[in-house]
Amino acid sequence: MSTIDFRGHKLWYTEAGQGPAMLFLHNGGNDHRIWDQQMQHFSRTHRAVVVDHLGYGQSDKPRIEYDLPLYRDEVATLVEMLDLAPVHLVGHCIGGAMALAYALAEPQNVASLTLSNVATEQTLCAGPLGIAYQTFSKDRDQLEAFLAPLEAQGLPEEQMNETIRSQFAPDGPGPSPEFEAHLRELYNRPGQMRSLYTLTANWKTFAAVDQPEKPDHFPPTLLLWSNENQVLPAPAGEAFAQRLQPDRFERLEGCGHLAMVEQPDRFNSLIDKFLASVAATA
Repeated sequence: MSTIDFRGHKLWYTEAGQGPAMLFLHNGGNDHRIWDQQMQHFSRTHRAVVVDHLGYGQSDKPRIEYDLPLYRDEVATLVEMLDLAPVHLVGHCIGGAMALAYALAEPQNVASLTLSNVATEQTLCAGPLGIAYQTFSKDRDQLEAFLAPLEAQGLPEEQMNETIRSQFAPDGPGPSPEFEAHLRELYNRPGQMRSLYTLTANWKTFAAVDQPEKPDHFPPTLLLWSNENQVLPAPAGEAFAQRLQPDRFERLEGCGHLAMVEQPDRFNSLIDKFLASVAATA
C-alpha cells in the first residue's frame, strides 16, 4: 500500500503482480474493495493497480469541488507517476466516466478500455440519484442541510440498508457479511458522503462523456451493463451503448450495480476474453 501526491492531497493505491498494467477505478461512494476479486484474478497475469479516488476510502477527503475533470486528471496523474502507459483501464460507474474521459484525451496511453455501468449525466438522471443531482446542483443550502445530520450522526439505519440493497440485484444473494460490514463502516467515515454528494451536485460535468467524439486510434472498448441495475438503469445503458458504439457490449443478466462483486467469475471471464482479443489483434 502506497500513496502519491495529487494536487497536494494523499492518493492511496496498491498494486500486485507483473505484466501489462491494469488500473481499476471504483464507483462513487465506495472504495477499492469492490475490486477484490478482480485484483486477485488479474494480478496473476498483469500488473494490477487499484486506487481509492480522492474523497474516498483511505485517500484524503478535502472539502473541494469534486467533478469529472478533477477525476480525469487523477487518472492522468496515476498513469504518469506510476509509469502505467499503455494501460488497460477498467472503470465502474464514475470510474467508467473517468476512464472514458481520459481515453478521449490521451488515447495513445490506453491499451484497452473496459467500462462497467458508466455514470454520465443521462444515465444518472434515469435513476434515483437524478433527483439529488437536480436538487443539489441548484441549491447548495439544501446540500448542506442534507449533509449536516449525516456528518454528525452517520447514515440512519433505514437509509444505510437501502443504500446497500440498491447496489445489488433485488433477487440476488446480496453482499457477503464481511463486505457488507465494510460498506457500513465506509459510508460513515468522515468526509465520505460529503465527497459523493458534492460530486452529485456537479454532475453536469459528466455530460462530457454522454456524446463521446472518439479520436483516431481510440482504444478497443468493452462495455458491460447490468440488467438489474437499480442505480443506473439498463435502458439508459442501452442508449449509452448506441452513442458510444463500443467494440463489444455485454449485458449482465441477474446482476445489480456491483456486478464485479455479485458475479466475479463471469465478470472476470468477459474481461479475459476481451483482453485476449485485443492481444490477438495487436
